[in-house]
Amino acid sequence: MKHVRMLDRSLFRLELCIAVLAMTGLVAILIAQVICRYLLQSPLFFAEELALVLMIVATFAGFSLMVAEGRLITIDLFGGRVGARVHAVIGWAMRLTVLALAAALTAFSIRYLMVPWVWAEHSATLGLPRALLYAIVTAELCFLVFHQLVQLVDTWPFRSGRQHVEGAT
Repeated sequence: MKHVRMLDRSLFRLELCIAVLAMTGLVAILIAQVICRYLLQSPLFFAEELALVLMIVATFAGFSLMVAEGRLITIDLFGGRVGARVHAVIGWAMRLTVLALAAALTAFSIRYLMVPWVWAEHSATLGLPRALLYAIVTAELCFLVFHQLVQLVDTWPFRSGRQHVEGAT
């Protein structure tokens, strides 16, 4: 399990770099677009499409990072009404639900990438295959599934001995 956690942390650092680079690129391209459009009177014809691609990459990378850190938004309806063990089981069941949904979305994404015409379609201004963006999103979904699986193992509520405590490191 030590190697799995090391891989989880390595993927986390990779995704963090991807998210930071995507957001930095987004800010840079939007600033360049404003300067070119309003000061030079010659807009960048590819800026909006590139900004959209960078925003999608940053969003999916950020979502996967949130899963890796266990920071998904939750609403605790049972708080003090149930015991600590039942609360841990409910939390684990919710993580399992997220895993199932993410795995299904990943499977559909992979299946979509297998369709030949997806690779034939190119973007209007960048000229890149649209499947490249879909492949990046699919990779981020695969990372998300891996992070969620690690979270499930780490928070198994029926572990004998030391109990996992939410938010503890």
